[in-house]
Amino acid sequence: MRRVARGVVDFVVGDDIWIAVAVLALLAATAVLVRIGGEAWWLLPAGVPAALWISLVRARRQARGSRRLS
Repeated sequence: MRRVARGVVDFVVGDDIWIAVAVLALLAATAVLVRIGGEAWWLLPAGVPAALWISLVRARRQARGSRRLS
């Protein structure tokens, strides 16, 4: 059972926990918008690529920083 749970967590979180947090926040924001009667269809298609882009920028900065140190 633990192996299954670890596999699911590894699949959902992946390499960057911030992507998973961003997607959860986007899902919550979408739910709130739907609940109050707003148009929310655009939020996930716009937000997920933005979260990925931010994650790539962060990874690039970290890679540059590690090259300077070595």
